[in-house]
Amino acid sequence: MLGKGPREVKPIYTFLFVALLMAQSGVAQTAPDQKPAASDKADKSSSASGSSDSPGPTAFVQVSGVNFNMAAIATYDFDLGYKINSHTSVDVGLPIMTTRTFFPIVKGDYRYTTIIGTPYIDVRYDTKHNGTNITSILTGAAGFNMVKTYSNGRMVVDWFNHFDRNYQILSYDVTFTPFLNFGLGTGTVDRQVMPRPYELNRPYETLGFIGNGEIGGAFTVKKFYRLEGSAYGLSPMGPQKVYSRIVAPDNPIGGDGHHNRYWDEFFETGGQFFGTFGSGPSRIARDNGYGMYLDVSRFKNVTVQLGYTRSVRYDYGEAFIMLRYNFTNILRNLTVGE
Repeated sequence: MLGKGPREVKPIYTFLFVALLMAQSGVAQTAPDQKPAASDKADKSSSASGSSDSPGPTAFVQVSGVNFNMAAIATYDFDLGYKINSHTSVDVGLPIMTTRTFFPIVKGDYRYTTIIGTPYIDVRYDTKHNGTNITSILTGAAGFNMVKTYSNGRMVVDWFNHFDRNYQILSYDVTFTPFLNFGLGTGTVDRQVMPRPYELNRPYETLGFIGNGEIGGAFTVKKFYRLEGSAYGLSPMGPQKVYSRIVAPDNPIGGDGHHNRYWDEFFETGGQFFGTFGSGPSRIARDNGYGMYLDVSRFKNVTVQLGYTRSVRYDYGEAFIMLRYNFTNILRNLTVGE
């Protein structure tokens, strides 16, 4: 455990602030009277681009958080990767998670907890077929200990697939993109690469075979603003266990557990819904809902996402925010050199 109290995550905020300053200073240092660079330097600059298909290292820092009536959860993810070719890339990352939950003894007080999340490795494959963009991601997440890390204490494997197609709307600078996501895993995973808001910072984790699906559409305006809506579902198969992120293992007092929210009442839900031994029926891990999200990528290397997700089965809604800073340009300049 990294500590308790409202000041425990200040180093993270400081790091992000410095990163943003670096981005601005990088723009300001471009001399107005500089002559055009040679072609080889232009090629090097292109290879350093985060959107380039050329092989090379990649990196990003991502901060995301949700806030709802039972708790607030934030994730700080540090990711390093390598783009092998135009289709294949690999990422490894280490998330750190902070939760703010109501303290059950003193009314109006909160309990803050910050511990390591689940380290992960992703293998991603991108291609295009007849105008349809296809992405497939295989994720392995190593949950070493369900008490000392935010995990289910097991190695979890998740296979995620994404399909979308862009349609230009008349002569306007607007495109419409319907999309379909589906996958299968041995438990729920907070996927940081190509994340979906309903998957990040959920108040629980599951252990057991579970399928996931999402269908929706997005409008992109002037390439920098993307507004999307979608509906999602989680379909567990066979015995399941649910581990709460808002009820601590050392806390015998949880919430009321209404609307099938077992994770609001117990740290571990399995056997007879409250026992710590054995697994429960598949319905304890089932979920479905919908959401609306706005992506803004107007600023260099920075992507901001705001949104709202509503769980129909668990009957609660949460506000969502994500900030990603892409360090690929900086990393490639350091590794390639001038």
